[in-house]
Amino acid sequence: MEYLTKYDDFLLKNASQITGIEASLRSLTYILPGRFHDAEFASQALYAALNLLGLYHNAILRRAAHSHANETKSECEESAFNKYINFWSTSSPMHKRCSALLSVISYTQVLMEMGVLKRWGKKAQWRWIAGLEAVKVILRLTLFKLTSNRMNLYPHHLQRDVDPATLEKNRRLALVPEHYTGERSGVEMPLMRSTIEFEKQQLQQQKRGGSVRKFTDVTDYLMSKVLTPEKLRRPDQMVHIMNAIGTSGEVLYILRPLLYVLGVLKYGRLSWKPWLFSLAVEVLSQAMVRQAFEQPHGGRSKMMPLEKQEYARRLQLLWLNLLRGAFYIHVTRPRLERFCNSVENKPVLSIVSGILRDYLPLWQNIYFYTSAS
Repeated sequence: MEYLTKYDDFLLKNASQITGIEASLRSLTYILPGRFHDAEFASQALYAALNLLGLYHNAILRRAAHSHANETKSECEESAFNKYINFWSTSSPMHKRCSALLSVISYTQVLMEMGVLKRWGKKAQWRWIAGLEAVKVILRLTLFKLTSNRMNLYPHHLQRDVDPATLEKNRRLALVPEHYTGERSGVEMPLMRSTIEFEKQQLQQQKRGGSVRKFTDVTDYLMSKVLTPEKLRRPDQMVHIMNAIGTSGEVLYILRPLLYVLGVLKYGRLSWKPWLFSLAVEVLSQAMVRQAFEQPHGGRSKMMPLEKQEYARRLQLLWLNLLRGAFYIHVTRPRLERFCNSVENKPVLSIVSGILRDYLPLWQNIYFYTSAS
């Protein structure tokens, strides 16, 4: 525990630098494949380690931000997504455990698949994939049930909505009074200097190496106090409880990856049947979910902002069908290979084609690269 405490303090004192290093190393993992022997495995090991460490860092930064808010008696602003996820994680320990397990699986599934393929071969690989997809289906159905049939949002963990630079500034200013307490009324009011930065103060603080405060003028500060519909909604009101057709569509969407893997086990990767069936199930599930939010007599969709974000994400993932199964083997990959061959002697484009060529076998041989699950 002593070492963890020291690490926590080190992280909070150097949060901005560590966040920058995380981002740089994560970008490095995308260009490592093909650079040396087993580079793909090393890349995924680094990617998994960074993301798992990032989850721990998120918890530390979030805890520090809330601690500072409690000490200064100020409000710790959270994104709507974090409010929703935190509400269900706090309300249900089972929800918290399932979400944590799904997050760990999502960050390590490619690495685990590579390890199984390397150690036991193709047959064991697809059995492992089927088993892991079955576990994910059980976990997602559990979350769906625990949230009273609400749409599953991605990612399943809290996102980092704490600015490390702001956190470091708050630590430096922790001893500076930020509120004025009325002598007779006892009412606390924020001091002007703790909320508004004027131009001269900004310049002086920049010269000293400090950071600019949050609000640039009075209007900016007042707008932050305006109660928007998102601020007024309770967390359980941020996502609708689905009706029968929406529930059916959501369950189909959860089952889709497992149905595809079972089809591959039965008919093989070269067969069009698993790919066509998976695409049909995915499109049908999206249409059913969309239909669940349509007004009876037309008009605007009833989707909440979080639901719109998740639905848009799912629509974008439909493009991954071009990099999956029989369609990729028979259609996409041959065309990509011809493109790489045609530009391999051209400046700049040859670099792009080289990186793309390194990923072509990975998209075919490693299922979780393009699984969208």
